[in-house]
Amino acid sequence: MHPDLQIAHLKTLIAIDEHGSFTAAADVLGRSQSAITQQMRSLEDAVGRPVFITAGRQRKLTEAGHALLRHAREIISMCNHAILSAERSHASEIVRIGAPLEIANAILPGILREFARLHPTNRVILQIDRSRALMEALEDGGLDLAISTWRLGNREGKLIKLLRAHWVAAQDWERPDEAAWPLILTDEPSMFRRIGLNALDMAGLPYYERLTTASPTGVRFAVEAGLGITPRALSAFRSDVKILGPEFGLPSLPRVSYYLHRSTVRYGDHIEALYEMALSHEKRNHGPAPG
Repeated sequence: MHPDLQIAHLKTLIAIDEHGSFTAAADVLGRSQSAITQQMRSLEDAVGRPVFITAGRQRKLTEAGHALLRHAREIISMCNHAILSAERSHASEIVRIGAPLEIANAILPGILREFARLHPTNRVILQIDRSRALMEALEDGGLDLAISTWRLGNREGKLIKLLRAHWVAAQDWERPDEAAWPLILTDEPSMFRRIGLNALDMAGLPYYERLTTASPTGVRFAVEAGLGITPRALSAFRSDVKILGPEFGLPSLPRVSYYLHRSTVRYGDHIEALYEMALSHEKRNHGPAPG
C-alpha cells in the first residue's frame, strides 16, 4: 500500500521545477537540502516509481515526474480555492430582503450598490414579489427586511418612498372603438387594483377586465402587448410604455406609500446596516417623493 501524497511534497516539487534545482528550492522554502531530498524520496514512495533521474550533476524529471507535476499544480490550485472559499463563507453574513417590482426598480439598485461597497463579504438574497407574500415571508422568518405597501405587520413599518400611480399603456396603444376601458389588473389583494377601480367608479367611467394576473410581471407583459391599460407606478415598466393623462378623460391616481419593515425573528449588524442604509439613502435623495 502506497503512502498518501502530501501537499507539502507537491509544493516542493513545484518549487524545484520553478527554481531549477534542489538547492534553489531549499533556499526559497527555507529548508535544508537534505530535507528537500527526503521529501522527494517520500513522494517517489507514494507514486511508486522514480520522479527524478540523475543526469550528470543535475536531477531531471522523469515522464512520471512531469505527469505528477501537472497534477500537482492543479491540486495546489484547488486547495487554495477551497481555503479561500471557506474563508469567504465564514466571513459572509446573509441578509434577505424583499420588495415589489415597482419599488425595487425605483430604489434598490442604489441601496444595494452602496451596501455592497461597504459590506463586500455580505451575501444578499433578493425576493421580488407582491406585498402580501413579502409580509408573510417576513413574519415567518423567511425575510429579514421587506418593503411593502402594508404599513402594519408585527410592528409598524417606516415610510420609505411614495410612488405616483399612473394609467399606463403600450407606447403605440390606441383606445378601441368601445365605451368601456379594457383593464389589466392583478388579482386581490392589490393596492393598485383598488385605487384604479375606485377612481373609475368615482368618475362613473365604464370598464371591464381584459386580463387578470397574479403577477406584476404579467401585467407588464400584457400592457406591452397592447391588451389594455393598467393603474401602476411607472417604475414597474420599461421605456416602451406611455402615461395616459387627463387628456384621455381618465381620473388622476394617488401616490402609493411604501414601508420598510424589519424581521422580529432574526437580528444582526448586517441586517441593521442594510435597514439604516435604505432609510438614509432615501433621505439623502430628498426623502419620500412621488415617482
